[in-house]
Amino acid sequence: MRDFFQVMREIVSNFKIVNRLARFNVRARWADNYLGSIWDYLEPTIYIGTYFLVFGMGMYNGSVNGQPYILWLLTGIIPWYFIQGSFNKGLNSIKSQLGLLTKIRFPVSVAPLMPMLEELRRFFFMSIAMFFVLIIFGEMPDVHWIQFLYAFVAMFATVLAHNLLNSTLTVVIPDYKPAVSAVFRLLFFTSGVIINMDAKHLPFVLVTIIKMFPFYYVVESFRDALLYHSWFWDKASNAAFFWLLTLIMLMIGSMVHLRFRERFIDMV
Repeated sequence: MRDFFQVMREIVSNFKIVNRLARFNVRARWADNYLGSIWDYLEPTIYIGTYFLVFGMGMYNGSVNGQPYILWLLTGIIPWYFIQGSFNKGLNSIKSQLGLLTKIRFPVSVAPLMPMLEELRRFFFMSIAMFFVLIIFGEMPDVHWIQFLYAFVAMFATVLAHNLLNSTLTVVIPDYKPAVSAVFRLLFFTSGVIINMDAKHLPFVLVTIIKMFPFYYVVESFRDALLYHSWFWDKASNAAFFWLLTLIMLMIGSMVHLRFRERFIDMV
């Protein structure tokens, strides 16, 4: 528990400076492109537009639990876009930032946070676009939309927990990153993003296991807030399990990180 509080203190106390570094990284990412940081908005627009054309107007144009599939898809794929970007960059976050953080004498524990802050601007842009689409389709804002903030906090917490542990193990175990990356690709199809896990033809045991995944809970939290107008405490047991799992992952990640971080330079 002491390791957990130490890492959290380091992250909170250095948050402003890390946020500044993240904004610099975003600008540097597109520095060689003519459109510059416009790509930060154009890229996700193309990404979402592709899924809209393929699933919303093409292969699948039905409904899921009484909602148009395109709305159901959007409310899942937009948080997933943030999860995917933060998770993939987070795997290599310590390795890629170790030299810089060592020079400026920053705690290495802030490295897993940086890719998440880099993805924030895109996420909020896509979320605003999603709100407009929901309204166009007749889903008017109500008090349940406030839970968007709860879903965001849940998403941020679980991605940080994964990044803290994964970025450390990537340094310690050379084969860890490719193995986890391969498994993570499957999660796109098994976290309820594009496939309805409540479909009757799916095996009950498999669905039960999938619904225990933290990313599944995050995706469903966004849908419950924006589409199904239900409160998160209506599924109190799911919420309790999710936060317990996230806390355990943060504690394990903090412990593993502090145990190995003095040796990171020798391992890279």
